[in-house]
Amino acid sequence: RDALEQVFLNLVDNVVKYAAEGKFIEVKVTSNSGEVSFEVADQGSGIPADQRERVFETFHRVDDSLTASQPGCGLGLGIARQLVEGMGGVICCEQNKPRGIRFLIVFPRRPKA
Repeated sequence: RDALEQVFLNLVDNVVKYAAEGKFIEVKVTSNSGEVSFEVADQGSGIPADQRERVFETFHRVDDSLTASQPGCGLGLGIARQLVEGMGGVICCEQNKPRGIRFLIVFPRRPKA
């Protein structure tokens, strides 16, 4: 539970920093027979396609004026990925429609004992 809370805190922290004015955030939880997924999305300026995988690298920050003006050292998303993968899930970063970014986390359902 603590690890999942930390993941969401890191994702929401990014939205607060980078979603631009309006600070729109959308959080969805979806469950089906095979998996549980979580989405955290904003309608900010987004992340260039060639940077979407790199944002999970430790100390990596997208080099533009928006990230340069925000505090941080590029650890939050790397920590989020390590925690999600440690719990058996996957996390990715995708373009949100019509604008912004969407983080998707998917955990396989565990069989009931």
